[in-house]
Amino acid sequence: MPISSQAWLSLTEFPRAGLEISSLFSAAPFLSFSKRGDGHPVMVIPGFLADDDSTWVIRQFLERLGYQTHPWDQQRNLGVTAMGGYETLVQQVLRIHRESGQKVSIVGWSLGGVHALAVAHRAEYAVRSVITLGSPITPPKADGSDTPPIALAMRRAARAMNATPLNNGNAAPLNGRHVLQELSENLPVSSIFSRTDSVVPWRRSQLPAGPQRENIEVVASHIGLGFNPTVLFAMADRLAQPKGEFTPFQRYGVRQLLYPNPARPAVL
Repeated sequence: MPISSQAWLSLTEFPRAGLEISSLFSAAPFLSFSKRGDGHPVMVIPGFLADDDSTWVIRQFLERLGYQTHPWDQQRNLGVTAMGGYETLVQQVLRIHRESGQKVSIVGWSLGGVHALAVAHRAEYAVRSVITLGSPITPPKADGSDTPPIALAMRRAARAMNATPLNNGNAAPLNGRHVLQELSENLPVSSIFSRTDSVVPWRRSQLPAGPQRENIEVVASHIGLGFNPTVLFAMADRLAQPKGEFTPFQRYGVRQLLYPNPARPAVL
């Protein structure tokens, strides 16, 4: 029996992530062209089962570009119920906003992106922009037909640890698209996703159309999103936009080779 494309992606997830990590050194010349920041604060939220160590590369990269970076300081991301709800994160964003005198951009990897949207919804006046990396913005199908094998294994791990990765604290799945509908259209939200993501189906990571909503496609594994040079470059480009301004990510020149057209028809 032939192996499906999704199975191949799952089998190669970890080797691909390893290649992305090792490519950081050779990609240094490319990353040197990243736009520098204006020094505003950026909070980075890790994915499910991960902690602040997983976002170290992102935070170091952004600090070198001039940003004030902040970890989420919640140990491992075991879901919202384990955190006791979003109040702690909301208060942390408000504190950073108050102490810096500037709005906070939030970068969320995988489940961290869902958290980022929910926090922005609760404290929108203190948030400058949101960037999600391979985040499950929409819930899975009820029959689980769109859930990859690796994601199923993570669900089993969640149950074993009594964690609820996609729960808003009231036993109801958090629908990122519903949260987006309630966010102001003046808040820029960028989703960086990959069609070769073997953990979160790429269609679930796509944002609905909106004046300041955009989808940026990269070629990456899910685990490697926080180390992939094209992800880091696009993230820097988005964060460097002047406050109160928004221009969609531009695919020109060599960027057309590195960043596929996110609106192209699906092959699979």
